Formats: sequence, C-alpha cells, structure tokens
Amino acid sequence: MGPPTQTMCSHPRTALLLSAELAGGVARLSAALRRRGWRVVLVSEMDDDPNAVRCDDHVVVDWNASDEDVTATVAQAGIRPAAIVNMVESLILRRAALLDHFGLADPSSGLAWLMDKAAVRRAADAARVFPLRWTDGSIAELRAAPPSRYPVVVKPAVGGGASRDVHLVRSRDEFDQVMARLRDVRGSDRFLVEEYLTGREFSVDGYVRDGEFVSVFVADKPDHDSDRLHDRGLRISPPAGVPADSIARFVGELQILVSQLSLDGVWLHIEGRMADRERAGLIEINPRPGGGLYPAAIRHRTGVDPVEAALDLAIGSAPDTGHSRLGAPVAIVPVEADAPGIVRCRTTVADLLAVDGVVDAYIIDGYRVTSVAKENFFAAVMVTGHDEEELRKHASAALSVMDYQIL
Repeated sequence: MGPPTQTMCSHPRTALLLSAELAGGVARLSAALRRRGWRVVLVSEMDDDPNAVRCDDHVVVDWNASDEDVTATVAQAGIRPAAIVNMVESLILRRAALLDHFGLADPSSGLAWLMDKAAVRRAADAARVFPLRWTDGSIAELRAAPPSRYPVVVKPAVGGGASRDVHLVRSRDEFDQVMARLRDVRGSDRFLVEEYLTGREFSVDGYVRDGEFVSVFVADKPDHDSDRLHDRGLRISPPAGVPADSIARFVGELQILVSQLSLDGVWLHIEGRMADRERAGLIEINPRPGGGLYPAAIRHRTGVDPVEAALDLAIGSAPDTGHSRLGAPVAIVPVEADAPGIVRCRTTVADLLAVDGVVDAYIIDGYRVTSVAKENFFAAVMVTGHDEEELRKHASAALSVMDYQIL
C-alpha cells in the first residue's frame, strides 16, 4: 500500500486509535481521548470508514500486510504518536509492533499471552490454578489422538470471539464429525480441546493495576445455551446461582494467573464455569471490557465506566474508580438472530425503554447474519429489579414487544 497523499501535522499529544471491520469502540474512545486533550488519528483498513469523522485524522492501512508495511504507512503520513489505543483483540500484536517502532513504553504488559488460549492453559498449569483436562494441536494431530473422556469443548486456540467455531462434543463419533467439518473450513488452524464443565457459567469484569487484579462486576448466566455454547436469557448481577465463596476462590486463582502471565495495565472480561461448589474453571480471558450492554450494566451497578477505565490504563493513567457504589440488581438480556440473512426490526429502542424496568437497550436494524457458527446478537435490553423474579418479569415484558424478521 502506498503512502497517504497528504502529510499530517505533528502534535505533542497524538494518539493512534486502531480499528478493524468497524470494531474498536471508536465513537466512545475518540470522544474520551479528546476530552483528555489528545489529538486522535484513526488507523483502519477502510478508505470510507464512517468513524473517520469522529477523529482528527485518518490513516488507511492494510491489516493483512506485514508489521513493517503498516508501521511505514503510519510513519510516512507524518504521524509521531505518544500513545496507541486498541480494543480489538486481533490487533494486539499490531499495537505492540507500532509501540516498538515509535519507541514507546507499553503501559499494558502481557497481552500477547492472551492471544493464545493454549499458552494461557499452560501458564495456569504451571501456576497450579484452574486444573482442567486439555490438549491442543492441529486438526490432524487432534484426530490422530482423540480425547478418551467426554464431553469436551473444541474451540480455536488463537483468535475466536462471539463463540465462533466453538463446539460441545459428547462422544467420539461427534468428535470425528466436528473435526471433519473444521478440516474443510479451517484445516490449517490450531484448536484447543478441553474438559467441559457442566455447572453454571459466569463472568467477572475488572482491571489489573500494578499487578493486582481488582474485581468490579460479577454476573452469572442461568439460562446459558449449553448445546450451542451461546449466551441466552438473563445475565444477572449480583449472581443468582453462583455462591460468593466460589467467586472469591475463582478471583484468588485468577490473581495467581495474572501474576504468572505478568499482566498489567489492562481491563479484563473473564468467563468461567462451575464444575461443582468447590471448583470453578476458567473458560477464557478477554483483554477488553465486555461487549454489548456490559459497560452500561457496570456503570449502572457500580458507577465505574469500564471503557473510560480501559482507556486510562491504555495511556498509562490510573483509572477513575473513586465513585464506585453498589446499585440495584441488573440483568442483561441479549437477542440473537438464529438464521442467515438481514435482520429487520420494527421495534425501536424507545419502545423498549417504555417497558417497566428497562433502563437501557440497543437494536442494530439491518444486522447481517453471515454464519450461525457464532453468536449474532442484534439487540439487547438491560432491566433492573429487586430480585431474580422481578428481573425475569421485566425481561419477559421487554422481549414480548420485540418484533423482527430475518430476510
């Protein structure tokens, strides 16, 4: 890719904001950076990126090119950044290359470990936390040495997101079928095969500062789809079915793993699942705030803004958590499209907010479903209530007004 035709002026507080496929929270982050006095340069692969108008300048790169080509394109545009902000997991290593090229210290350490789920598993084993039967390898290697005990979960060892290509396998026959399908579409990729824990799934959100993990928000998922391994129904905070002492033990082991991985200066969205009352397993660690309405739920319940906190950590500042509080219980209810096509929704956000107990919502009218092998949440509502019964009542009322079709 050739250099931009216009050289951009330098600025002592210029931040690169990375984005791919319109992901990266550009709208929120660009406004927040500007409030902090930063000049924002969007770096994305789209010439006509609609988020460019939200930033001071825009550099177009080819994310499929080498690190050297990407950094050269940014440098040739006359950019000399003082910070690089990224909330897209696939661009973590790109950010590291840009930081190295411009000689910038990285306020967020250890993120490269989180790109490889097998590396995280090995670190957990070395630290003697989150014990789990697991193995990894190419599809050919896994087919040659299949699991001896079932059920197991098969998932990509690198990348992923939105439960893409994640499969629950209950028998050897199912394992062979899944491996055959994956060989046809992702034959050269590495996969992880791990023991499936049958208890309730939950999530923990918090941040690492000076090597210490601070838990901010915990939610459980009583209605989780255990067949497709997709979120479904309510995500409730505080948890309705996961004991507080189990969460405390999980967070304690998580701190040990954070230290083992040398993680620092990052907001984490962690997913776990109960095996029994005494044992909770780690599903994955995401180096970003939870998606959808998670940030809104965290702000409503605790007063902490995870997006603002994640940004502060990315630029080397202490996150503002001084106004934390515990508000009323909340539940997030995602709405998923379950067939390929384009979602057309007659219901509006205003319709949902008019329902008793609903405090926030989003709808993506025109959401395109290209694959049902991943989660496709085109809408969600957030409700409040005194207890689980009232949360379910408000959620049911909100879902009853949803009117949409998949074309």
